[in-house]
Amino acid sequence: MLERLLLKHLTKKGKIAYFVGLVASIALVAFIILGVADYSLDSGKDVFFVSIVAVNLIWAGVCYFVWRKKEEENQE
Repeated sequence: MLERLLLKHLTKKGKIAYFVGLVASIALVAFIILGVADYSLDSGKDVFFVSIVAVNLIWAGVCYFVWRKKEEENQE
C-alpha cells in the first residue's frame, strides 16, 4: 500500500533507488538483529518486524524528499 502511494510521486531513478535501498536496508537490519544481537526469529520476532516497518517508513521518506517529481509551477 505504501509503495502504490509513493511510486506515483517518484522519478524513475527514485523508484530504482527505493527498491534497491529497501532490499539493502532490510538485509542490514536482518543481519544486525539475527546475527549480531543473536536473536532468533522465535525470540526476536517482535523486534524484527517492528524494525522492518520502521526501516521501510524511514527509507520511503528519504526517497520521497530526494527523488520526488517536480510539479509544474504554471498550473493554470
